[in-house]
Amino acid sequence: MPHASAAERRSLPRYDASGLSITLRVKGRLARLHGSVVDFNRHGIAVCLDQPLKKDKQCFVTIHLAGEVMHDVVGVVHNCTAIPEGYRLGIQFRTESALQFDQDVVCAQLQALENLFRQPLAETG
Repeated sequence: MPHASAAERRSLPRYDASGLSITLRVKGRLARLHGSVVDFNRHGIAVCLDQPLKKDKQCFVTIHLAGEVMHDVVGVVHNCTAIPEGYRLGIQFRTESALQFDQDVVCAQLQALENLFRQPLAETG
């Protein structure tokens, strides 16, 4: 079962990211891909796309939530698995990359976004 094994490899929990959507630009390509978000934390994101991407492919993730946009977070495809809906990709953020603009700002934004999704779980649990 791919979802369980993916979860077992993670050192930090991922959170249900209902309401998030992404636009993905792969380094070296002009086209932008749109995907649905499976889960999220400040270190990475799992998304569903209609096409596969190779492991270790560098990408730029734009995250959309309720009218707010976080542009071009540097990431790398960590894994890609075929699923009935298309392809499930695990993308690890690489905010320390020299390609990442405003590293401190992006890290703070990702942390704030994680806190937003973590909060309801803490209140109900």
